[in-house]
Amino acid sequence: MSDSEMYVLYCGDLNGPCPRCGDAVSLHVAEAVDGDGDGVLWSITSQCVGCRHTDVMQDRPGVFDALDATIRQALVARVGFARVHADPGVNRTLRPRALAMFRRQGATIAGAAHDYAALTGVGITGTPAETALLASHLTAEGMQVTLHHHDHDRTAASGST
Repeated sequence: MSDSEMYVLYCGDLNGPCPRCGDAVSLHVAEAVDGDGDGVLWSITSQCVGCRHTDVMQDRPGVFDALDATIRQALVARVGFARVHADPGVNRTLRPRALAMFRRQGATIAGAAHDYAALTGVGITGTPAETALLASHLTAEGMQVTLHHHDHDRTAASGST
């Protein structure tokens, strides 16, 4: 990916064995919002401390399947969660547009109502890239949102967008 298509919001580290020699490998995980604002991208770069074999994988969450939770957990442990919030009074007239946006993202009618209530209540937490993407979609609908980054806030159970 070129710099114009992707911007890295943060990164974290994991460790594992080298697929070539079995020595220790340092895995660097980065997350970004793609340049089109369509989704979150993950990049995993591995480098063996012994043979220096380097490998890079880039894709969207859901492709790594079983690794998704581990990757996300490593990123959160490194930089914490972020939260996107919308003032209900300021955004009241845009509620139907926000609900429609949540529906386009796959939420049920009840789920969209729940997400809007969370957004205008305590806010919706997630990784910095997840919340930046959500904030981008909401502002595209005309909403005024605030994005808060909570460094190393490991107490939140999970993010949702």
